[in-house]
Amino acid sequence: MEVNQESNQAPKSANDSDAQEDSRDNQDAKAQTAEVVDESSEQGSLQETVKKLEAENKELQNKFLRTVADMENLRRRHDKEKSDLAKYGNEKLLEDLLPVLDSFEKALATGEGDESQSYVEGVKMVFKQLTDMAEKHGLTGFESQGEEFDPNLHQGIQRIEDESVETERVKDVFQKGYMLNERLLRPAVVSVAVPATKD
Repeated sequence: MEVNQESNQAPKSANDSDAQEDSRDNQDAKAQTAEVVDESSEQGSLQETVKKLEAENKELQNKFLRTVADMENLRRRHDKEKSDLAKYGNEKLLEDLLPVLDSFEKALATGEGDESQSYVEGVKMVFKQLTDMAEKHGLTGFESQGEEFDPNLHQGIQRIEDESVETERVKDVFQKGYMLNERLLRPAVVSVAVPATKD
């Protein structure tokens, strides 16, 4: 009777062993699956981080390029302002000098027939010194008599019909115009000959 009990117990322990192995295999398979899922999840997270960093990098590059462009524009503007200051810094001084030049020109025009030639020569010399000094600082007068009327250079105060002209032309100059380098300092004050209207 005892032998039968032992023989019944032996197959039972073999079945238990198989069950344990199956359980271990299942656990290993689950662990491997979990690892695969973890790795996949980790890769997805890394890809998102890489994309985010790439976007941030691109934004920083754009900001850097914009800053460089702004600095270049600022440098150019500063250089232009500096150049303009050097060119036109004495504008007010020369503008105040213009009436003096006008007076000299008038004195020369009225004194041409005067007997005191030495006086005229003296005035001419002073006028030349003044104009040379002004030209050295960029001031130049421009001739307008007979030129085509240009509202950018001439200030017309009188219109005179003239059959001999086909376009508006400067007839008389009452006050000379002056340029400071390439900038108009004062327009010439003129009368304008205009084509006669046909009845």
